[in-house]
Amino acid sequence: MADNAPWKGGRLGVFHLGRRYKDIGKDLGRVYEADDVHTGASSVVVMPGQGADWEPTEAWQVRISSHLVPPHVALEVEHAPSTGKVPELSAMLDLLTSAVERLEKRPEARTHLTRVPIGPWRRWTGRARRLLRSRRTLVAAGLAAVVMGGVLLWPSATPEDNGRAALSWDDTPPTSPHEMSVVNDDGGVLAAIAFPMPDRPYANQAKPPCKPRRGEVEINGGCWVELTKRPPCEDTVEYKGKCYAMVGERSPRPPQSIEP
Repeated sequence: MADNAPWKGGRLGVFHLGRRYKDIGKDLGRVYEADDVHTGASSVVVMPGQGADWEPTEAWQVRISSHLVPPHVALEVEHAPSTGKVPELSAMLDLLTSAVERLEKRPEARTHLTRVPIGPWRRWTGRARRLLRSRRTLVAAGLAAVVMGGVLLWPSATPEDNGRAALSWDDTPPTSPHEMSVVNDDGGVLAAIAFPMPDRPYANQAKPPCKPRRGEVEINGGCWVELTKRPPCEDTVEYKGKCYAMVGERSPRPPQSIEP
C-alpha cells in the first residue's frame, strides 16, 4: 500500500504538507493539514496506510460545495479519467469522509480548515524559508560568506571617495536579485524562486515608455513582461496571481551620422 512508498515530506503535488494529525488510526493511514501552493487554500491530504482496504488507482479531481438558499450540496467533476469508474470516485469520497469525521472534534483542524487562504506574500516567504533550508542553498550561502569576507578585507574608501558617493539609501534604486529572470532586448529570457513585486523599479530595469508590441507592461514605474506560466513563479516575480519577468535596462542606441 501507499504507506510503504518512500516519501520525505514537504511538497506533494500541488500541496505543501504541514502538521500531521496523530492518533487518527492505522486503518486510515497518514492525515496531514496542507495548503495549495497555487491558491493558498486550506486542504487535508490522506495517504492510505497498510491497514486501508483501498488506495487510488485513478486520478479524479472534484470540487464539493454546500449552499444555503435553497439548501443543496453539489459535486463538480473538474477532471475525470477517460475510463473512470464511479465506484473509484465513491471510494475516494468515503476515505476523505472518514478522515474529516475523525478530525471534527479537533480545534486545530477547525482553525486550519476555516482560515482565509494564505496570501501570495506568505506563500513566497514560506518557499524562501524552505529553499534556505536546502543543502544547495547552504552551499551557496557558504560561498557568499567567503566573498563577503574578501570584501571586508579590501582597503576601505577614502573620505573623498565617500563624499563623491553621497547617495542616501532611500534614493538608491535597488538592484534586481541575480537569480531573477530578465528579458533581453532580443526578447529572450535569461534563466535566473519567485520574488514579490517591488514598489519601485530596479536600477538595472527598463523604465517607461514600455513597449506593448513586445508584450511589455508598466508596473510601479518599471517595465515587465507577463509570462504564460501561472504561480508558483520560479525565478520570476509573482503579482496578482500572475508571473512577470523583468525587462532589462535597454542599451543606448549608437549615434547615427547624418548625410549632408
